[in-house]
Amino acid sequence: MGYEALILRDAARAAATVREFNQLGITSRCAQLIAAIWPKDTAELEALGRRLSAGEFDWLVLTSANTVHVLAQLLEGRKLPERLRLAVVGAKTAQTARELLGIEPDFTPQVQSAAGMVEKWRPEAGSTICYPHGDLASGTLAQGLARLPVTVCEAIAYYTVNAPALGEVDKQPAPQGIESIAPEAVKDLLGELDLVLFTAPSIARRFVQLAGSSLPGRCRTLAIGRPTAAAMKAAGLPVHAVAQDPGPKGLAAAAAALLHAPN
Repeated sequence: MGYEALILRDAARAAATVREFNQLGITSRCAQLIAAIWPKDTAELEALGRRLSAGEFDWLVLTSANTVHVLAQLLEGRKLPERLRLAVVGAKTAQTARELLGIEPDFTPQVQSAAGMVEKWRPEAGSTICYPHGDLASGTLAQGLARLPVTVCEAIAYYTVNAPALGEVDKQPAPQGIESIAPEAVKDLLGELDLVLFTAPSIARRFVQLAGSSLPGRCRTLAIGRPTAAAMKAAGLPVHAVAQDPGPKGLAAAAAALLHAPN
């Protein structure tokens, strides 16, 4: 039996997950509901890039792939100092940092979330930490670092808005063979779906604005992680499963387990 899924993510970023779903007999479409755009005034970010290049920080903290794309464009090919250490929230951000910044992570939490970082990461006393992030980042990590004897420099790297939008941080065309639908088409598609994959808290909130919180009886929901699941619940959406691994293979395994479980 085949299944129909909707992945709430930009098609280019969802491509690997679509391929994993396909191998399990899950046919997927994608819908980008939110977009990350550049701040109108980038002076603060540009200054941050210069300070990073100059070696003024001991640690760089990255909690999203979007932030990595912003930094890569700000640095314009300049290499980061070898002494700079990197803390990342999870595997996807780490992979993007390797590809775009040429830097390996020194710390990644087992629980891939800001809460996981706060629980396990203990930068040395007196460390200077560079923490660029999106405007909707929770205060969990910043509050946790504020309790430590370190100096933190924060900056807004991008703003999250409804898609489509101009000035996106990393806009890529949809890969060949992957179907992408417009946000306004999501509601009409729900009756055909067995699964909806939610990939960020802001996406859960935007989904409810577009399609409401009531889903057809056969439609299951999968959250990419606990913060997204919490946002779904707060928005009135059901949460049928939460992926333990937010990578493509982990999402596919969670989707298969959910779809094959008895209702």
